[in-house]
Amino acid sequence: MSHDHPLFSRLYTWLARAEDSGAIGHYRTKVSAELSGRVLVVGLGPAEDLHHLPEAVTEVVAVEPSASMRQMAVDAVARAPFPVEVIDAVGESVPLADDSVDGVLFAYVLCTVDDPDAVVAEALRVLRPGGTIAVLEHVKAQEGTWMRRAQRVISPVWPWFTGGCRCDRDTRATLAAAGLDVSDLNDLRMAPVPPVAPGLMGTVRV
Repeated sequence: MSHDHPLFSRLYTWLARAEDSGAIGHYRTKVSAELSGRVLVVGLGPAEDLHHLPEAVTEVVAVEPSASMRQMAVDAVARAPFPVEVIDAVGESVPLADDSVDGVLFAYVLCTVDDPDAVVAEALRVLRPGGTIAVLEHVKAQEGTWMRRAQRVISPVWPWFTGGCRCDRDTRATLAAAGLDVSDLNDLRMAPVPPVAPGLMGTVRV
C-alpha cells in the first residue's frame, strides 16, 4: 500500500499549522513535556511536533514513509534546536537498535498505520527501560453516543479522503493489549471535526 498522498499532505500541513496556535498546539506541548534525551517520533508528518518538544530533548529520530510529508517537514527540521534524523520507514519496522531511545511520541499517527499492534511493539523494542511514551491521538468514540454512530457511518469512506486515516481506532485498547499501564491516559475532545473529535492524551512509563 502506498503511504504517499501528496494532496492530503498539503491539506494536512495547512490544517496542522492553522491549529498550532490553538488547543491542538497546547496539547502537543503538554503531552511532550515529559520527554527527554533521544526521542523517536513515529510519523513525523509536517514536523509540527518538533517545536513543542521540551529543552530536555537532545536528539530526534523520526520515521516517515511519505515522501511528500518529508518534503513538508524540511523547514521545521532545519529550524529544530537539536539534531533531527528523518528516516524513510514505517512504524511497523523501525530501523533502530533495541533499547536505543529514551522516549517515543505518537501524535496523530496510530490512526493511519497499517498495524497499530506492530507499531506499539516496535516502540517498546527500541525504548529503553524506564522510558516514556507520549500519546496524542484521535480515537474511537464511546459506544452508544451520537459520535460513535457518526463514526460508523463515515468510517468506510474516511480513509479515502484522509490519506488512510481511520477515524475509529481503539488506541487505548491497543496500548493496554501490549501490557502497558494506560491509567494516566485521558479522554478529551480535541478537533472540531466530529469523526475525529474524541481524543486520547497522556504518557505511559515503561
